[in-house]
Amino acid sequence: MKNFNIITQLVDFNETEYPNSFLINAVETIGKDKLIILIRNLLFWQKIVFTSPTMAKRGKITNLQYYLLEDDLIISDYNKLFKACIELNDFFVLKQNKIVLNEGLSIKDIYKLRKIIDEGYELELKINIGKGLK
Repeated sequence: MKNFNIITQLVDFNETEYPNSFLINAVETIGKDKLIILIRNLLFWQKIVFTSPTMAKRGKITNLQYYLLEDDLIISDYNKLFKACIELNDFFVLKQNKIVLNEGLSIKDIYKLRKIIDEGYELELKINIGKGLK
């Protein structure tokens, strides 16, 4: 049985409070600022996103299969995170330069994971729109 409380704690983690959960080791290992970024990216990967007004009832996950890590430093940081918080390995696995969902998760588990993230994680996006061409 998976402990989905871990996912809820990820969703609830924020920059204003010091964690009192399994994330304490990660804060001490990685630092709070990096940890916030790593968690936000992990949650965003599984967040249902509505990409246009016409898709109001049909959101989609941006990349179902994996979360690609293109920087060796970020790969190292996620490696430290998964070692400091072994509980995360029940849900996420680092394979070379990708994070994938744990193969042991059932379809029902994946649905529950995404539902917790979708209902609890407030996505913040800043979109810069450049000046038009002259």
